[in-house]
Amino acid sequence: MAVYKIFPTADTSIYSKYPAKNTGLDEILEVSVKNTEDSTNSLIPGTGDFLTDDLRRCVIKFSNTDLATLKSYSTGSWKSYLRLYIADAENITQEYSLEIKQVFQTWQAGTGKFADSPETRNGACWYTSQSYYTTASNWVNPSYFITQGGGSWTSVSSSQTFDLNANKDINANVTNIVDSWFSSSYVNNGFLIKHTTSIENNSGSYITLNYFSNDTHTIYPPSLDIRWDDSSYITGSLSIIDNSNCIITVANNVGTFKADTSIYKFRVNCRDKFPTRTFTTSSVYLNNKALPATSYWSIQDVKTNDIVVDFDTSYTKISCDSISSYFNMYMSGLEPERYYKLLIKTYLSSGEIIDVDNNLIFKIVK
Repeated sequence: MAVYKIFPTADTSIYSKYPAKNTGLDEILEVSVKNTEDSTNSLIPGTGDFLTDDLRRCVIKFSNTDLATLKSYSTGSWKSYLRLYIADAENITQEYSLEIKQVFQTWQAGTGKFADSPETRNGACWYTSQSYYTTASNWVNPSYFITQGGGSWTSVSSSQTFDLNANKDINANVTNIVDSWFSSSYVNNGFLIKHTTSIENNSGSYITLNYFSNDTHTIYPPSLDIRWDDSSYITGSLSIIDNSNCIITVANNVGTFKADTSIYKFRVNCRDKFPTRTFTTSSVYLNNKALPATSYWSIQDVKTNDIVVDFDTSYTKISCDSISSYFNMYMSGLEPERYYKLLIKTYLSSGEIIDVDNNLIFKIVK
């Protein structure tokens, strides 16, 4: 597929209220603001408010080796997206935005969990990026004025805005950040995700967003996707279908694939359901045709019905050569020990749409 996924090597949440706590092995990543007014605490500069700050941000990193693989696969124009899946959300406002920052310095994930007692202090936390505890922040240019620390970042950043009815999963375009790593303009130290400064510095802000981490025991770990157009459309002597009276199948689905670096070419066969009668020595039911260039593929998780790779008119185009229509899939970008279903959508020149859901199921194994 021209949608290739890699998964994190490290992630953790950092907490202004618990500035020494490490949660590098927790199943949840938090991006929350739980401020409360308290006259015994710090005065917010320029306001008459006192604040007990409880900011929760997360940092997440992908390996340079996996990034190099992304770079080697992508051709031509490409885009990259950071994806995190919501586990729980509370007190969602009608519209809010999240900032995705490029982390400036190296950090250690640590081995803590939020519920650890006593708290674990062997990795990145609000105070420090390192694998040792210190009460003096070693984050360069610590970002928050009440509890010093909270990460550090460059000027290269991205964001995503959510309205009331939007899917609350993070699916943020981070092409500019990834491109700066590809070009060696910056070192890959990962991403930091936070609420906007106006929300974080508001004494009345209270919004909870919990996402599945890389240590989740679900099928929803974070991922970094890269998407590009790998399609080629040369029909040769093949005719192109022009109506919905056709049968579309995947010819070479072997059913089980390894979760490795292999690239598999799925061949899509298409023939008329009611072929024109002709006098010939071969069966007219064997006459293969091509799908139109406006044809696309998608992948769905069989158990959950979640769409793993959605139809995309730029990045999931179905190709064609002189043999048949086809599309490529990168198996290492799929979760092992899961069953997936192939879906196909075709837009005919007449305006008619063909949706193919014929239980074209395969499994990824370790």
